[in-house]
Amino acid sequence: MRVRLKAVLLLAMLVFSFLTAHAWAEPAPRPLHVRNHFPPHLMLLRPVPDSPVQLPLKHLELSVSADYASVFVDERSEKWRVLMDMEMAVLDLGLRYGITEKLALSLDLPLISMNAGFLDGFLDEYHSAFGFPDYGRSKRPKNEFAYVMQKDGEDLFHTESGGCHLGDASVSAKLSLADESFWEIPVSLSLSYTLKMPTGDKSQGVGSGGFDHGFFLLSQARFSRFTTYLNAGYILLSDPETSGPDLSVRDMLTLFAGAEYRVSNSWTLSAQLDYYTSPFENTGISQLDDDSLGLALGLRCKLSSTR
Repeated sequence: MRVRLKAVLLLAMLVFSFLTAHAWAEPAPRPLHVRNHFPPHLMLLRPVPDSPVQLPLKHLELSVSADYASVFVDERSEKWRVLMDMEMAVLDLGLRYGITEKLALSLDLPLISMNAGFLDGFLDEYHSAFGFPDYGRSKRPKNEFAYVMQKDGEDLFHTESGGCHLGDASVSAKLSLADESFWEIPVSLSLSYTLKMPTGDKSQGVGSGGFDHGFFLLSQARFSRFTTYLNAGYILLSDPETSGPDLSVRDMLTLFAGAEYRVSNSWTLSAQLDYYTSPFENTGISQLDDDSLGLALGLRCKLSSTR
């Protein structure tokens, strides 16, 4: 099994928490909100690292996370042609509310912009300086946009450069099974269900036109300033609607492991691994058929208003 490894260094992540009732005595631990934004996966439900710990009753939290990446893929197979030469910005907006002490609801809205960008010159120099392969990037015109996915010579969608597009939104419910007071050790468990809704633009390749369902078991253990996470899940995917040929996808198994060290009430150091099986198979395109394994290293600052 070949695995595509993507390393992401997060220099800073700001999470804004608006508390409507009681204040936390200390920041609630939670993994970095890092999601795989590989363009062909944008139309599908992907796992998001989460903690089993619930929001306090009637507390509201708004989170904002941003990702900017340069993407290049140029591969062909017997039936498939994939060309991605772009820079992409993704803004994830999240809203969470504690319905009861055991149940919380959340809403996630992704905003996506794909464009020609400006990093090609820098990346060429970077690859040359360290002797890294550029996978054919240097043969393409600099700072020119391309996003082509073809099956049997037909385009799956017609993506244009520029603009800001709403991706598929998702709503989630998280039910607490056991918190730290239930055990003699500081371990928490929760079940989570996520429904992805067809709000994204199918013609841009950021929406599937269908509903996906995710089921996750979340666990957390805390030891003084250290917190560890281990989550497992299963995602039921619907076949995306395209402007061309039929596209079939398969359900995904997911696994997440992470650890963090709380330096202070505001600052946290984090390291985490996020894995899921590929939704595509037998395309002959390695970047589509390979499973996803993401490494995230982060320094997070939390700002909270309390009363």
